[in-house]
Amino acid sequence: MDGLMVPEVGKHGLSGRTIRVETSSYNGTLHLRKRNLLQLIISNPVKIRISSFMLACTLIVLIALIPAASMAAGKSYLECVTDALGAIEEGRTSDSLQSLNQAMTVNANDSLAHTALGLTLMCGSRPGDAAGEFKAAAEMDESCAEAIYGLGLVSLGKGDIPGAVSLLCKAQTTKPDLDMQGTIEYAKALAGGAYTAKPGDHEDECIDALKALALMKDGKYADAKSIWIELQKKAVRPGMGERIGCAAAFAKSSPVILTGYPVTNRYVPPSTVRSKLPVVSGDVNLKADLSRAQAVDMVSFFVDGKLVGVTNTSPFCYSWHTSSVANGSHIVKVEGYAATGEVISEKSTEVLVKNKGAAVPSERVTGAEADKVWARLWADLVLKPSAAMINYNLAICALKLGDADTAEAALERVMAADPDFPGARNQLAVIRRADGSYTKIYRVNTSRKVVALTFDDGPKSDTGRLLDVLKAKGVKATFFVVGKQVDTYPDTLKRMAAEGHEIENHTYNHRDLEYLSDHDITQEFFKDCATVRALTGKPTHYLRPPGGHEGKRLPGVMKEFGIPAVYWTTNCGSAEGTTKKKMVNLVVNSAKPGSVFLMHNLELVTLNALPDIIDTLRAKGYEFETLMEMQRADSGRTKK
Repeated sequence: MDGLMVPEVGKHGLSGRTIRVETSSYNGTLHLRKRNLLQLIISNPVKIRISSFMLACTLIVLIALIPAASMAAGKSYLECVTDALGAIEEGRTSDSLQSLNQAMTVNANDSLAHTALGLTLMCGSRPGDAAGEFKAAAEMDESCAEAIYGLGLVSLGKGDIPGAVSLLCKAQTTKPDLDMQGTIEYAKALAGGAYTAKPGDHEDECIDALKALALMKDGKYADAKSIWIELQKKAVRPGMGERIGCAAAFAKSSPVILTGYPVTNRYVPPSTVRSKLPVVSGDVNLKADLSRAQAVDMVSFFVDGKLVGVTNTSPFCYSWHTSSVANGSHIVKVEGYAATGEVISEKSTEVLVKNKGAAVPSERVTGAEADKVWARLWADLVLKPSAAMINYNLAICALKLGDADTAEAALERVMAADPDFPGARNQLAVIRRADGSYTKIYRVNTSRKVVALTFDDGPKSDTGRLLDVLKAKGVKATFFVVGKQVDTYPDTLKRMAAEGHEIENHTYNHRDLEYLSDHDITQEFFKDCATVRALTGKPTHYLRPPGGHEGKRLPGVMKEFGIPAVYWTTNCGSAEGTTKKKMVNLVVNSAKPGSVFLMHNLELVTLNALPDIIDTLRAKGYEFETLMEMQRADSGRTKK
């Protein structure tokens, strides 16, 4: 329909022309100001009968729609924000955006959802848009210290250290019970200040990291190492990657690391939309333009779907006191009615209310449940040392103390989190004694009648059945495991190790290495390596590329870190899914001293054929060893 409403800023109401309406959502009671009612009755008794009829109908419709709107929403506001935080914590930024959009359809003017959206956009590498959401949250609620803190993180990430310190201190003053000391001290340290431990320092990861760095500077590596080990425990996540969210790199060139799935440029955040809205404050004069709707006999005014006023007198204006609503976006709608009560025209406009002062109402959701969600958001938002930084400094301390094993394990985690962390690659290559050679193993060069059974792609839910067969037959095998599967079935991996099987590397995500960058290949190997070591205490030594695909970049990474690539003498995949007899014949007929058999974990034909394979080969004089056992006994290697 043609437009009716144009917002105008005004100083005076329209007493005598407008019926102000207050409705209760419990009983729908209608209150009319008596003076206006009398004036309207005197001036136009017919119109007031229509107006009263229309008001009653409008109230009935509004009350009837309230339950339907609640049911359509499905989840409450706090449930949507909670879902969003769960998604953020797992790096699922797109899912977080979806949940927060749902939350804002329920309540667009609560600072909680906007602060959570700011964090999501930070994780999604959109710090500029994150600043817009943090700013919007702070404007809605001047006491929202979390949003002010978020603005401080954005400034810190841009390298604006003085601006960051100012915002962080303001946030701390706004809400003293939130501990921001670690972030503030970190920002000051980046500006050139030296941290000095003070009595009563709160427990904070950034404070602990600053203490450890100070100890290292004084040559107290053992004390520093103890702190780094405790911080390492807190920074663990699946795959030993960088922790999701905002992390402190302790480097002035890159003060903050943002981790999460990038948000595409197609996403337009609410702050961008809000920036284009007309801004209003104080009293706003709403005027119905009837130039294209001359048959209108009465006009009703709504704010966010709530009836706030009715007028049946030209020029059909209403004075809206914007200070009666919370700061933020609001939908103002005008409906025009014919004398019959039919709606013949309507117009809606979204505006941004910005009022100042303690008397401004708030739409902030409060209560015990809201407090829990805010606490969870703060735990996700607060800055923590990066996992790569923690592990690199742990490695340095360990090397200073002659603990090469701890140093190697820590550097593997650095590679898992950030393969480009300065100095880490060289340190790890030295520890691994990489000599620049690249070895591809297809079988071990030996005259002994020994073979290696190798199994790819596990562990899985039923890998225990395979382990049962091997245990019953007294055979030790080599398992090339996938890191994600290890995270899912850690107890199965521990059983493999406890029963003497060799555990080697099949990458963390089972991606085709042929198409990956050096950075991603390195990360795939060491995420798997670090995951296995965390459960078994032992590293992986060999890599079997998924699908046997090498590509152009893999050899360079293998040379850099001295990692042999293991392929196979016989790939049993051609017999998998066929019959037990075909599988037994394939393995037995192709067996040679030093053969490496590739099987899959867990393929049913392989599982059923395995006892006969073991018995038949033993009858032919063969024994079974792990790949490393064969290598150590026979130093020669055969390349294809």
